[in-house]
Amino acid sequence: MHELSQRTRMWVEFQVDGMIIASQTLQGGTSSDLTLLEIETRNGKEEMVLREYTNKEWLEREPGIALQEAKNLSEAEKLAVKGPKLIAFDYKAENTPYPSLLMSKVEGQVLLTPSDFSNWIDQLAQVLVEIHQLTNPEIMHEYFRYFDPTASVKAGWSSCPEKWKEAFRILNNTKQPIVERSFIHRDFHPTNVLFKNEEASAVVDWSDACLGPKQIDIAHCRWNLAMMYGQKAAEMFLYAYQKASPNFNYDSYWDLEALGNVFTEDSPQIYEGWNVFGLSEPTAESMIQRMDNFLLKALGN
Repeated sequence: MHELSQRTRMWVEFQVDGMIIASQTLQGGTSSDLTLLEIETRNGKEEMVLREYTNKEWLEREPGIALQEAKNLSEAEKLAVKGPKLIAFDYKAENTPYPSLLMSKVEGQVLLTPSDFSNWIDQLAQVLVEIHQLTNPEIMHEYFRYFDPTASVKAGWSSCPEKWKEAFRILNNTKQPIVERSFIHRDFHPTNVLFKNEEASAVVDWSDACLGPKQIDIAHCRWNLAMMYGQKAAEMFLYAYQKASPNFNYDSYWDLEALGNVFTEDSPQIYEGWNVFGLSEPTAESMIQRMDNFLLKALGN
């Protein structure tokens, strides 16, 4: 369990003019540490969330990620969708051991086994449509690929490695479709949407948000749903998004783009957050099968 350093405690208490009286590590974090803090302030007891960027590899790749998230949180306050409010940040780790952000706690919990799956899918789609309403965000960072389309692909774990090579050839030789850009979450999937009484209540984890194509948000969520529940869930989500946003066009190219962003030569891994939040269905074998199925669907096979 991650322990708060004395430096971090002092920084937090100075920022809010209060005293930390309790702390609890939050589940689900993989690239950073999240801690729920109970703080005694002049206004009484308040709950806040601290994010510490402890992943050295991520920081080497994106050294300004904490500042980017701070800007994204401020931008997200313009949305109808609720999210954490920025309280303070130390993106250079001048007063804390790690780049850190302090934000408000939002209501709700991750819901991965809803009683009404169709309604749950509809709510996920509606939330994403609302995020995409912000078409002129005041941020400079833009969407970029996490992959090199010229890379030599082996996909030795796959039942159809030649199809993966074909996918990367397409990504290398095809220009991205010209589409409207907006504020996108960039990592939109079910464990980043909170529910209260089975109603969507908030969206969290805004570190990767940026200006980019709406379609990549949809594709990334479709891939997550396919891996978690099967291809049908991915199709339900696209249908729900298009129902909530009539006349919206979607090209299967974006499913390939999303696959490029998540592809590794290692066999697909079960995201530990799924088990933490009660989803036990995916297995190592089903992950491979669902990954290949999503690819074949994207290729039109």
